[in-house]
Amino acid sequence: MAPRKRRQDSLLRYWREYLAISPFYILFAIFGVFPLGFAVYLSTLSWDGLGDREFVGFDQFVRLVTSGEFLDALGNTVIIFLMAQVPVIVASLGAAALLSSPRLRAKGIYQTLFFLPQVTSIVAVAIVFQSLFSNQFGIINTILEAVGLSPVPWTTTPWGTRLVVSLMVFWRSFGYFVVIFLAGISSIPPSLYEAAHLDGAGPWRVLRSITVPMIWPTVLFVTITGTIGGFQIFTEAQVLTNGDGGAAGSVITLMFLQVGYMGATLPTVSTDLGYATAIGWGIFVVLIALAAINSRILIRRRKEAS
Repeated sequence: MAPRKRRQDSLLRYWREYLAISPFYILFAIFGVFPLGFAVYLSTLSWDGLGDREFVGFDQFVRLVTSGEFLDALGNTVIIFLMAQVPVIVASLGAAALLSSPRLRAKGIYQTLFFLPQVTSIVAVAIVFQSLFSNQFGIINTILEAVGLSPVPWTTTPWGTRLVVSLMVFWRSFGYFVVIFLAGISSIPPSLYEAAHLDGAGPWRVLRSITVPMIWPTVLFVTITGTIGGFQIFTEAQVLTNGDGGAAGSVITLMFLQVGYMGATLPTVSTDLGYATAIGWGIFVVLIALAAINSRILIRRRKEAS
């Protein structure tokens, strides 16, 4: 029987099964494939969303590479990522190791407190940080003045604004990573820790020789997801700076720049959905490259450790 005839007979015989699973593929095509294809088409246009569409070919991608604003936004994103996501991954791993200790009591309370930022509105958190780090009426500067120190211009200097945004990202991500690491640590056989304690191994040696190697897939997962999340920072910077990007545009991240060209923020730029889509493709390429680099480095280190 010819292959084409076999396929036709298969469709006729199993049409009920194909009909049963068709809603998934229909929804995937509508909300997955079509938007992706339309994004490719939109990146070849210069369009403000209301007027006439102007086909510009690959000019938006040329603008993306040659324009300094994309590279500046990429630099801001990298700086905030290094200031926030890298320390939070290390700190959350250490906190998870402490919480997994059998001697610690009331673990549930600590886990709840650490995870609480995940269920808190980012906008509300940003408003709280505005109150804490306001230049004139902030609680932090009030405390500094009370002890005889000069107030710090947190939100009017580039590095001060980046530090505040980084603290917000750290505070929001810490509890989530702790929970993930705790799930990985719970799968380690307790006999390994008992043997290490009998041999006189200290907490640092146990963490380095048992905990980290045994949860290496979890470390890889957290690192990759943390990198992706770190390069998608937007709400914290947008709310903290009231949409203007901070001093000298110091917290205009890649997502901030993209949304700005979509017409929601950044009054200094005009709406261009084509260029915003091109920025989205640029973010996609950067994230894929970073995920591949992280995966390769961590897998290589795991092989070296074993």
